[in-house]
Amino acid sequence: MGLVIVLVPANFPRDPHPEWRFYDALPDPLGWLLVLAGVWALSRASNLDLDLVRWLGVVAFVVSVPLWFPQVSHLLVPEHNPDITVSFQWFVALPQTLFSLFLVRAIGRAAIDQQPRDVFVAGRFGVLTWGLATLVVLPVVAYGGGVDALVTPTLLLIGIVNIAVIYYLFRVHRRTWLGGPVPHEVHPVKRAED
Repeated sequence: MGLVIVLVPANFPRDPHPEWRFYDALPDPLGWLLVLAGVWALSRASNLDLDLVRWLGVVAFVVSVPLWFPQVSHLLVPEHNPDITVSFQWFVALPQTLFSLFLVRAIGRAAIDQQPRDVFVAGRFGVLTWGLATLVVLPVVAYGGGVDALVTPTLLLIGIVNIAVIYYLFRVHRRTWLGGPVPHEVHPVKRAED
């Protein structure tokens, strides 16, 4: 749920004056605290090696704290500060992308090691790993390389991949090897014979 808070903005007031003076009602630092609590619980309940993931989560939390304040965050927007480039915005968002990349990679590798192999999780999280790795490189090419044709696909891919990461984390969280509860037995339904 923490990544949902990080991803979804809830800006208020609606029409701030000046334009940049708005706050996020769903503060990213709160989201990162929930994410870190979840990663800590996951590392205790499973055999996943999440040390690097935890540290990247802490870095993302530390970066998100000053960015919640509009007095700081508006200084990082090129429209309000011509000295800032989009590549600097990419650099500020990098800890979040790397956190997601290494978390997804750890879960995907653990799915491969299961007996029997959890093919669903291994496949989906393998694709997500490649998608997140693309998000590390593609903005550099699109913005840094000046390839304007890649700007819109990059923005679309950022949204799609982040939503997919959240969706699949919700989808697999009940796996017993991820510390979830034991799944309920499924009993076939007996139909009345006509």
